[in-house]
Amino acid sequence: MQILVVGATGGTGQQAVEQALQRGHYVTAFVRDPAKLTIQHPNLTVEIGDVLKPETILPAVRRQDAVFCALGSKPGQKDEAVARGTINLMDAMKLSGVRRLLVVSSLGVGTSYEEAPLPSKLIIKTLLSGAIDEKEKQEQAVRESNLDWIIARPTRLTDGPATGKYRLGEHLPFSTFSMPSISRADVAAFLLDQLESDTYLHKSVTITGK
Repeated sequence: MQILVVGATGGTGQQAVEQALQRGHYVTAFVRDPAKLTIQHPNLTVEIGDVLKPETILPAVRRQDAVFCALGSKPGQKDEAVARGTINLMDAMKLSGVRRLLVVSSLGVGTSYEEAPLPSKLIIKTLLSGAIDEKEKQEQAVRESNLDWIIARPTRLTDGPATGKYRLGEHLPFSTFSMPSISRADVAAFLLDQLESDTYLHKSVTITGK
């Protein structure tokens, strides 16, 4: 398949690029700074652009089969490019006839906040408040689109390897004082598994390591 990865220089985005290439897909990495992407592969194309500049997105979206969106904010920051950029991305997808959208969101968005363990709630309401607010806007825009979307809401992200062992669901119970985590590699692998599966179509699922 032809896959566009947006946010390809971030931790989860880079995992998506690497794993998609390993699976034999053709990958286009959409980046602002190509120097931050160290991956090289004959099936990898790098497109330079900015999600806040729609005219740079459309050429990258054309001829793709699916889009992997890994836009995110750094802890303690609110990056308005997350929501606005996703809206611009979806507009380009609609113009190009690309329907499959895989989105990396976060625990704490939507109903997952009430189900989060207490330590996570405290972090979400303080350090991550700006980032979560952007993710709320992003998810709302995705849900209101007519695209074939799937949203993953990971718990605390780590740089560990892909294990293939995780729990996921639209409603996921946690023990009150746990500090759940999952590797970026496992999140990327789960979403790539959804490229041709409708199991979680139009669903927002929480995902965490076992």
